[in-house]
Amino acid sequence: MRQQGLLLAALLLVAGCAASPDPDSLSFDPMEEPNREAHDFNLRIDTQAFGPVSRAYGNAVPQEVRRGISNVHENWLGPEQIVQYGLQGRPGDAAKTTARFLINSTVGIAGIFDVAAKMGIPYDKTNFDEVFYRWGLPEGGYWEVPYGGPGTQRDWTGWAFDEMLDPTYYVLPVAAATGLLVVGGFNIVNNRYELDTTFDTLNYRSEDGYEAQRLAYLQNMRARLEGGTDALELEDIYADQ
Repeated sequence: MRQQGLLLAALLLVAGCAASPDPDSLSFDPMEEPNREAHDFNLRIDTQAFGPVSRAYGNAVPQEVRRGISNVHENWLGPEQIVQYGLQGRPGDAAKTTARFLINSTVGIAGIFDVAAKMGIPYDKTNFDEVFYRWGLPEGGYWEVPYGGPGTQRDWTGWAFDEMLDPTYYVLPVAAATGLLVVGGFNIVNNRYELDTTFDTLNYRSEDGYEAQRLAYLQNMRARLEGGTDALELEDIYADQ
């Protein structure tokens, strides 16, 4: 049922992306009203729960332990990323990711230690959003989801396919797959802690937190997909203000 529900959601999202014009400017925001409602809701959740929990986690758990947990999460994304690189027509990156996964799953003790990076095979993030980008699917409109945060129609379509086509959840025992879900949850909390200053500046100190987060998200997402533009080279979102 979980896979069927995600498939239906993904098909609807793909239709939404295809129907939307490929935005040429950062001003394209066709879902602004519901997005702002979701943004206000997410900030209430962050203020009351997520932010305090992430800071408590970051202050209580040593950095080395948090890094190890994040390493495990990144390592077990390997199998799905191998598939994604294959669909992007990037066999070299698929081979490198395979090598990373094999090295870190064995010598790195299930991925706790990033041995592969020390051997010159660093982690390189990809997902189905990048698959769709390389296939020419437009990003659609910006879409902030309650509890989920910022994204685009193409991002959330990609997320659905990430969840459906992750081979680890079809191969691993239920206990192991559940453990990886828990690890993923800890990684989300850790990311919130490590981005605390940036998140606070965008959402709580900006004159318009929604717009600041939207512009920052879109610029960073596009830069990553277009080849990893350095953050210092990104357009100043307040240049014309």
